[in-house]
Amino acid sequence: MRRLLVPLLTCALLVVLAPAALAAPAPATAAAAPIRYVALGDSYAAGVGARPDPATGDWRSTASYPALWAARHDPASFVSVACSGATSGEVIARQVRTVSADTTLVTITVGGNDTGFGPVLAACSTARDDETCLRAVRGGERAARWVAPGGLISTIVGVRLQAPGATILVLGYPRLFEPGADCDVPGVPNAVRREALNRAADTLDAALADAAGRFRGRFVDVRAAFAGHGICSADPWITPPPASAPAVYHPTAQGYRDGYLPAFEAAVTLP
Repeated sequence: MRRLLVPLLTCALLVVLAPAALAAPAPATAAAAPIRYVALGDSYAAGVGARPDPATGDWRSTASYPALWAARHDPASFVSVACSGATSGEVIARQVRTVSADTTLVTITVGGNDTGFGPVLAACSTARDDETCLRAVRGGERAARWVAPGGLISTIVGVRLQAPGATILVLGYPRLFEPGADCDVPGVPNAVRREALNRAADTLDAALADAAGRFRGRFVDVRAAFAGHGICSADPWITPPPASAPAVYHPTAQGYRDGYLPAFEAAVTLP
């Protein structure tokens, strides 16, 4: 399991220009200003659970929520630099520079790797006793309260310096498991551990929501959208084990389409 959850940082810049951006300019009208969209973040923003092709060397998926939104709304430009394994520090150092003065929309999903997402899941999947898992979860929750918010705040401030007028949306994380004692999925932690991991997701989302709200970002909570579709449900939108890395414990293509995308669209308002 530890091998399956090793983070990947092999992402190359993906730039997609909408057809309108390549066409001849239309006559001047009173149309709304063009949308220029930049997506930042980790594997949840990159879409690795939606089965990108590792042979291409690009771990972003066209089924991720940024790519789905861009395909539906045809922005003047779309840039995704979200990368599997990215911490907030890596987003600040490597991704924020992609935002420019004419960027109008930025989405961010980051913080999971700051809390030790992979190692915590590995501990809870392989530990012989519950206390080892619970101790790892408590450490992740401490990082969620004291580390992840600072990283998100620095990311938002960096974006504001690059694009003062951009709309900034911070999309959070779903709970991984459907609540309840029953689960017949092989390799999934027991009920005690699943409950602790779901609680950790709630702790992280609460911390990110608070940080985003205090620095003019808008938090987008996806937990309600994924309710009824966690691992152990009849219709999971999270990839369960024994799937191979990096898809395991990430949203499926349906999770992005029916979970993240509607929440994103309900939240976005542009000048």
